[in-house]
Amino acid sequence: MVGWFLFLVRIAWQSVAVVLLVSVVATIPILQFASLGYMLECAARVSRGQPWRNCFPGSKLAGKIMLVALCAFITWLPIWFLADLAYTAEIIEPGANSARFLRIAARIAAAGWIAWVLWAVFRGGKIRHFIWPAPILALKCLFSRQFWREAENQLWQFVNSLKLPRLLLLGWMASVGALIWLTFPASLIVLGLSSPDSGGAGLLGLLGAVLMTWVLLQLPLLQVKMARDYRFLSVLDVRESRRIFQAAPWSVCLATSFFFLLAIPLYLFRIEKPPSELWWIFSIFFVLFMFPAKLAIGWAVRRACDKQLKSEGRSFRLFWLWRYCAWGPQLAVALVYLGTLYLARFALWEGAASVYLQHAFLPPVPFFIQ
Repeated sequence: MVGWFLFLVRIAWQSVAVVLLVSVVATIPILQFASLGYMLECAARVSRGQPWRNCFPGSKLAGKIMLVALCAFITWLPIWFLADLAYTAEIIEPGANSARFLRIAARIAAAGWIAWVLWAVFRGGKIRHFIWPAPILALKCLFSRQFWREAENQLWQFVNSLKLPRLLLLGWMASVGALIWLTFPASLIVLGLSSPDSGGAGLLGLLGAVLMTWVLLQLPLLQVKMARDYRFLSVLDVRESRRIFQAAPWSVCLATSFFFLLAIPLYLFRIEKPPSELWWIFSIFFVLFMFPAKLAIGWAVRRACDKQLKSEGRSFRLFWLWRYCAWGPQLAVALVYLGTLYLARFALWEGAASVYLQHAFLPPVPFFIQ
């Protein structure tokens, strides 16, 4: 019983750590693509049918990073209090010796804190390493050449374990592919809503709505298929999305409906731009909503691929009546999402750009325009 409890606590801790790290990364320029790449990588592993414990690479590392961050924050609190005392003393009596002494003490303590944290991380980053710094061992290692070599090796192993180049490239390919699909229908929608000519512009807007609806039904599947193949052209192959739907229409219907229903409420967070330092808090909600949505798409792709494998190389298609029955609810949810896009054009801070920059297919960022 205790073992199961500890197992659940560890899983919960690692899950929270993954969500927080992906949310923080999503607010950093350029690295934002890695956040999308990570979610698609997890969805791709689900689509390959890998064991659940292997579908979230780096979750153990994320848990350790969050533990180190928490311990570092707690050990920083006394130094923060000392720095605050120095600041207060300087305000009360500018130029006083007591304020200068407190300021120097805070700087020395901060330098010692940095060394303490780095030493604790080198030893393993566990709680006991932050409680007791083992000063004698630290002095011995400080003058040891082997220690510095091992520290360098650990640093490179940590950097390599992040797999940043792969995740960045995957997120970039997915974003570029999404923009290729969305730009033309979004332009027609914006033109139809912005032009004073109600006749021709209305027809262009209607055409854009039809094309956008068609794109919405294809793009979630194509992004996961691209991540599964790790090949950019897969995001442009409409035949693949058609095969996936024909093989498992009800699975695709449930997954895409879940996908868009989770994407719709997030537009409320994009109505007014908050201070930039609070963006990471907003990103937490975007990750919490879009992460399971992409995993659901990965599950649907897996179901379709499994049925294709069982057909022994022949193109498997479910009976046409079941396909059309599944297409109806999926289309209805896509139309609801399309209506949200029309409202977003007038309600969101980004205006017409929100029709192009849809968080459902791009990095989990509340605002794409600075």
